[in-house]
Amino acid sequence: MMMLQKNVALQKSAVRSSVKPAGLPKFSRTPRGLTIRAANEEKKPQQVIQPINGDPFVGMLETPVTSAPIVANYLSNLPAYRTGVAPNLRGVEIGLAHGFLLAGPFIKLGPLRDVPGTAEVVGCMSAAGLVLILALCLSLYGNAAFQNQPSMGKKTLSGRPLPQDPLMSEEGWAKFAAGFTVGGLSGVAWAYILTQILPYYS
Repeated sequence: MMMLQKNVALQKSAVRSSVKPAGLPKFSRTPRGLTIRAANEEKKPQQVIQPINGDPFVGMLETPVTSAPIVANYLSNLPAYRTGVAPNLRGVEIGLAHGFLLAGPFIKLGPLRDVPGTAEVVGCMSAAGLVLILALCLSLYGNAAFQNQPSMGKKTLSGRPLPQDPLMSEEGWAKFAAGFTVGGLSGVAWAYILTQILPYYS
C-alpha cells in the first residue's frame, strides 16, 4: 500500500513538471545568462478591416472593397459625387436613369398587366407619379437639411480654402430636385415610347 502511494505521488510530480502553464514566459539557459521570451512570439495577423486612416473615431471602416481603386473611381464618377457638374444636370442624369427603370416593374407587375394596350399606359403613369413623389421628397429634404449655412469653410493643411460643393446648399438642392423631376419624367416618357416602337417588346 505504501509503495502504491509513492508511485502515485511520483507520477503526479512528473505530470506537474511536464505540464507548462500557458501564458508564462519560457526560460532558457544560455552561456551568457538568462533569456526570457514571451509565450506568444508569433506576430498578430494583419487585419483586413480597419478604421479608415487608422482613426477609430471617424466612424468609417476601410475594407478591401471600399478601399479598392476601381471602387473609388466608380463612386467618384457617379453623378452625385461629380462636383464639377452643375446640380441641375446631376439631377437630370439621375432622374433619367430612375424614370426609365421605374416604368418596367409597373408595366410588368401592375394590376392591369394582362390588359393589352393598357398596361403600358397605366404603368408609365404610375412611374411618373412615383417620380413626382420622389421629387417632392427631395425638395422637403433640401428645405430641412440646408437651413443653416456653415460658419467656417473647410481648408487644406496648407490653409488653402476648399470650395464647397454647390449641391450642398438650399439653392443647389432645389436645382437638383428640379433636374430630377425633368429627367425622371423624360425617362418615363422614353420608356413609353420604347414600349410602342420596339418590335421585340410584345
